[in-house]
Amino acid sequence: MGRNKKKIQFLFSSWKQFALGCCIFFILFAALSFSYARQHSARDIKHFKNHSTILSHDLWALNSFGVKSYLQLAIQANHYKNLKVTLEDGSLFFQIVSPPLSGLDKLLYELHLLPINKLSTDIFSHGKRIGTLTGEHYSHIIYPLVNIFFSLLLIFLTAILVHNLLNNHKFLEQLVHERTQKYRESERRFHDLVNLLPEMVVETDTQGNLTYANELFFKQFKNSNSSLNDLNFLKCMVPEQREQGKKSFAALLQGKEQNLEEFTAQTRDGKMFPVLVRSAPIYSGDLISGVRSVIIDITERCSLEEQLRKAQRMEIIGMMAGGVAHDLNNILSGVINYPELILMKLPGDSELRSHVKAIKKTGLRAAEVVADLLTVSKGITADKTVANPNTLIREYLESPEFLQLQSLFPKLEWQTTLDPAAANISCSPIHVKKCLMNLINNAAEAIPDTGQITISTKNRQIEDQENHYAGLAPGSYAVVSVSDTAPGIARPDLDHIFEPFYTKKTMGRSGTGLGLTVVWNTMQDHRGTVLVNSTEHGTTFSLYFPSSSREIIPHKPTAGVEGLMGNGEKILVIDDNPQQQDIAQQLLTSLKYSVTVVSSGEEAVNYLRTRFAHLLLLDMLMPPGINGLQTYSQILAIHPKQKAVIASGFSADSEVKKTLQLGAAGFIKKPYTLEQLGQIIHDALQ
Repeated sequence: MGRNKKKIQFLFSSWKQFALGCCIFFILFAALSFSYARQHSARDIKHFKNHSTILSHDLWALNSFGVKSYLQLAIQANHYKNLKVTLEDGSLFFQIVSPPLSGLDKLLYELHLLPINKLSTDIFSHGKRIGTLTGEHYSHIIYPLVNIFFSLLLIFLTAILVHNLLNNHKFLEQLVHERTQKYRESERRFHDLVNLLPEMVVETDTQGNLTYANELFFKQFKNSNSSLNDLNFLKCMVPEQREQGKKSFAALLQGKEQNLEEFTAQTRDGKMFPVLVRSAPIYSGDLISGVRSVIIDITERCSLEEQLRKAQRMEIIGMMAGGVAHDLNNILSGVINYPELILMKLPGDSELRSHVKAIKKTGLRAAEVVADLLTVSKGITADKTVANPNTLIREYLESPEFLQLQSLFPKLEWQTTLDPAAANISCSPIHVKKCLMNLINNAAEAIPDTGQITISTKNRQIEDQENHYAGLAPGSYAVVSVSDTAPGIARPDLDHIFEPFYTKKTMGRSGTGLGLTVVWNTMQDHRGTVLVNSTEHGTTFSLYFPSSSREIIPHKPTAGVEGLMGNGEKILVIDDNPQQQDIAQQLLTSLKYSVTVVSSGEEAVNYLRTRFAHLLLLDMLMPPGINGLQTYSQILAIHPKQKAVIASGFSADSEVKKTLQLGAAGFIKKPYTLEQLGQIIHDALQ
């Protein structure tokens, strides 16, 4: 379109120049014609006077023969129509008339293109006028004017031709220049687009030698542009795949397009990474002159696929662990709660008290393992509060669990490097301490004899471009690190250490295989992450917690069982498990509450249509009837301000959260202790 427009503009300009040239031509022709006509007229008059001068001698002598001869000669030579000589007294001396016109002269005369000029001059002899010469002259000025016209036209056309040739030459030069510019712009645009692509683009000759490559290729393979001629496409693959590459390359040279193929690329420094390659032959006319390929680095995709497979495995294991944990929690409720009831009735000096306490302690330890299973399957169950990581570390280092660990590993050195300005975090303190315990236990067991374990804290600001691989959003983080001087973790094991039940320990004696899985799940639930850096000189686990700007709320001291007694408030226990019903009823009765037990949500709704309860102790899963959320929703329609506490062997999932949003006062996970149950009931009734 642009080219046609320029062509039209060029033609329009040429026509304007042509019109101007025509005007100049006619003006010049008119000027030349006028000038020539004047000169021709003056010349005719001069010739006529010369005739009179020549005739003067013959006329003085009255020599009619001489006059006649000269006039005949003059009329033939100078195209006169007629000539007449009269004497001084006006009498006719001699007159001659030319023959009629013929041919072209006749035609021109009839067309009035051969005008007649009348001439007259006096004849003098010896200074005295002796007569008059008069005549009519055919003006043949048309012939020289035509010659002038065609000569001028020839010059004009030649000038126009030269001008047009120069203009065309200039126009062609301009077109060549513009096309050259467009070609260069197109070539630059091509290079820019190819270099902006997130894929590598290469071209080769028929031998596989690279003839072109974009910038990403040189960056990925760590080559310079000067080394292009030294590169062969097949040598960019690992040796074991080059034979497959040769077959694909040979097929391309036969004109067959290649589908996506997966290879492992290898740089000159030995780095390997997976790639997808799509190629097509390059044609020069009808012949194939090389191959063009697009190479896609799929390292990140493979990593994401591996993460997806890992997440799917963990989800499957988590679903299984969740089902097992629910059943175990119901079983462990009896192991924990019945000993509590027995202890309340045993005398203080009974020999059985130690045995019963051991049973309860065993149940609590089993409940911790079940809690780990639930953490793996559903996430953490406790509410989050604002805490300082330094405080949590100090509390753990003063705990009986850590003191016992020190006694088991007396040759280890323990060091803390805590940043006094470490930011607060929103967390579940119990689970953060559990993460510390798991990491410190692993570090201690990894050190073969003597060594050092360092626990440190620091603040870290993550920018947009940093740690995208770790899934960290930009922002401020409090980092808790546990470092050891043990031999590092083997590279193959690093990809699996957070998977459930993946352990190098002796199962059942030094671990359950869930420790690092609990750490990973806890960090995911806290919107953070755990990073591992392991070398032959030691390993560091770094826990990244998003920092919180909120202040720490002082912890209220527990009142003990004596301060949690009720005043006969009516508690409705809604649970489908008979053992759980019995445990809840006996624990609440021992806390001085009035207890009623129902076995389903439907039964609870019907009960409350005509009765009243100060508080509901509500189980979440009661198949095959309605669940806890549905039960509470229907009860609220009857008693809009009904108080409730959720008790479940599962974690605080979406159903629990929706129930809490409806107005439930709290959540307690089974198996619970007498003190835990008394505290949450006491708080809910306030």
